[in-house]
Amino acid sequence: MKKKQYDLNFKKMVVAKGKEIGNMTVISRQHELDPKMVLRWARELNRKDLDTLDDSSIKQAKFVPTSEDYAELVKENEKLKKLFAEQALERDILKDLLKKRTRTCG
Repeated sequence: MKKKQYDLNFKKMVVAKGKEIGNMTVISRQHELDPKMVLRWARELNRKDLDTLDDSSIKQAKFVPTSEDYAELVKENEKLKKLFAEQALERDILKDLLKKRTRTCG
């Protein structure tokens, strides 16, 4: 199913009508739109000045990691590797103890 793209002016018009009557759900049903989508449009348009808004500014910027983010991930990865190695060692020790105990008891 292809995602339908709506024009910025259409979004502004729908949100303005919804604000005018005070009910976004009614307006969304009149235009056969999902009410959640219209509410999201209203939130996005509230955050920006409607006169200076263009289609490209509504889209959210993608997350671009910085060198600090990368360094933090490297540290976390090392920490997790050490934790995994410790748990693997503990598991092996417990297996060995269990084998020794079953030999002496059996």
